[in-house]
Amino acid sequence: MRFVIGGNGIAAITAARTIRAASPDSEIEIYTDASRPFYLRPKLIPFVAGRIELEDLYVYSPQWYVSRGIAVHLATRVEGLDTGERRVLLENGEAIRYDQFLLAVGSHSFVPPLGGVDQQGVFSLRSIDDALAIKRDAEECLSAGQREAVVIGGGLLGLECAHALTSLGMQVTVLQGGPWLLHKQIDREAAQILEGQLEGLGIKCLSVVVPVAVLSNGSVSGVLLEDGRRVSGHLVLCAAGVRSNLEVARAAGLEVKQGVLVDDQMRTSVDRVYAAGDVAEYDGEMWCIIPAAVEQARVAAGSMVEPGSKTYHGTVPSTTLKVVGVDLMSVGMISSAEAEGFEEVKRSDPARGVYEKLVLQDGRIVGAILLGTRERVPAVSKLITEGTDVSSHKERLLDDEFDLSTLMH
Repeated sequence: MRFVIGGNGIAAITAARTIRAASPDSEIEIYTDASRPFYLRPKLIPFVAGRIELEDLYVYSPQWYVSRGIAVHLATRVEGLDTGERRVLLENGEAIRYDQFLLAVGSHSFVPPLGGVDQQGVFSLRSIDDALAIKRDAEECLSAGQREAVVIGGGLLGLECAHALTSLGMQVTVLQGGPWLLHKQIDREAAQILEGQLEGLGIKCLSVVVPVAVLSNGSVSGVLLEDGRRVSGHLVLCAAGVRSNLEVARAAGLEVKQGVLVDDQMRTSVDRVYAAGDVAEYDGEMWCIIPAAVEQARVAAGSMVEPGSKTYHGTVPSTTLKVVGVDLMSVGMISSAEAEGFEEVKRSDPARGVYEKLVLQDGRIVGAILLGTRERVPAVSKLITEGTDVSSHKERLLDDEFDLSTLMH
C-alpha cells in the first residue's frame, strides 16, 4: 500500500507517524514545497525573540525519518491530482501513484489588502525565512535608532509577535479590529486586565480600529487608520489570521468552501483522497489550531489504513499557554451573556493580573477563562471533561481555600 501526503506541517507528520504505526510495511511518501524539514511554528516566536537557536526549531533529525521509512521530498511542490488515475502531479513534471492520498498543505498568512502593504519592511510570520527576515529588519531598525513597530492583529499570534519584538528592544503598537484583544478566547473584563500587563511590557493596544495603508517616506514609517490617525512604526507585522491553501483541491475538483470539505473520517468528496489540518473544513468549522490538526491527522491516517476505524467529531477550542509571559487557559463557552440556562462564577484581581471565570450549565462547568494563574487549570480541565456536577459547591468554586480536585471522580 502506498500512502502519499502533500504537506509538511503538524498534520502531515502526525499522519505519517500514525500510518507507520498501523501499517509497518506500507510505503509513505511526503511531498512539500517547503525547503526545510518539519518544525513547530509556535517556536518561531521565541526564535524571533532570540530565546532559541535555529537548530532548536526542528522536531526530528534526518535519521528519524529514515529509520521509520518515511520519505520526505523537500522543495517538491504538489501541483495537482489526477484522481481518476490516482496520481499526484508534481511541479517538476513527475506523476506519483498513490493508493491513498492525504492533502495537508495547510494555510498561508492573510495579509489585509492595504495600500503599501507590498513594500519592504512589511512582514507576516509563517516560516523560518519569515522569522529570519523579521529579525534582520528589526536589528537594522534598532541600529538606525528606529524603535517603533506596528503589529496588525490582536489575536494570539499578534500578541506573541509583539512580545517577541519588545524582547528585541522595540516599542510596539498592536492594532485590533475586534472589540477587544483575544475576543475569541477571553471576555472584555479579562482583556482589560491583560492590556494592563501588556502596557507594562511596552506594548500599546488599540482596539476597534481599521488600518487602511502602510505609510512610507522612503521606508516604512507607520500605518494609517480609517479614522485618520497615524500610528508610527518602522516595521509592520501582519498577524491577521490565515487562509487555507486550496489551489490543489480546487484544480482536482474536490468540494470546497472556506476549506476542503471532509466527513467524520476526514474523507473528501473524491474517493481515496483525505484532508486534515488547516486545509480541512468539517461541519462548517475551520479551527486552524494545532490540537485540531493533530486530531484530524490521526483520524485521517486511521481511516486511510482501515476505513471506518476512526471518526472525528470536531475539536473543543482550548487554549492553555503563556500569552506574552502571562498564563492563560480558555476552553469551551467563555461567555453566558447571550445564552439562557447558563451562569457564571468569577473572580477578578486586576492588581495581581488575575482573572478567573467558570461558565456553568445545569450545574456543570462548560467553559472557563483562567488568566494570570495556573493552579486551577488541571482540575478545571478534568471537571469539564468529566462533566462533573459542581452545583452544590457553586459559591465556593473559586475560593482560595477550596480544592477543586476534591470534586473529581
